[in-house]
Amino acid sequence: MSADSERRARGTARLTELADEPGGEEFLARLGDLGDLTVDFVFGDVHSRDGLPVRERELVIVAVLSALGGLDPQVRAHIRTARAIGVSDRELEETIIQITPYAGFPRAINAMKLLREEQGA
Repeated sequence: MSADSERRARGTARLTELADEPGGEEFLARLGDLGDLTVDFVFGDVHSRDGLPVRERELVIVAVLSALGGLDPQVRAHIRTARAIGVSDRELEETIIQITPYAGFPRAINAMKLLREEQGA
């Protein structure tokens, strides 16, 4: 198996493990080359590394996306993914609270609003 096909296999396996809803593969396919890069690099290289368990990776991702702001669809998707792999709402709340002094209240409030909406979904 070539390095590229191993990378794709790792990425596809991790994406399947984390998929929070059906249709993820179709969404990535519509992105064309960007979808391929997402599978290969994000999931095949970065997300599949040793060193952090998958649940901690998702908490980091929620924190970063929330801190950046303006990324509501991605924050929602990673909140759902985190919950699907066993991260509690309390852990997600604490992650969002933790970004407050660094990213500011408006971004933390927005992220908490998204979490609350996902809880009601």
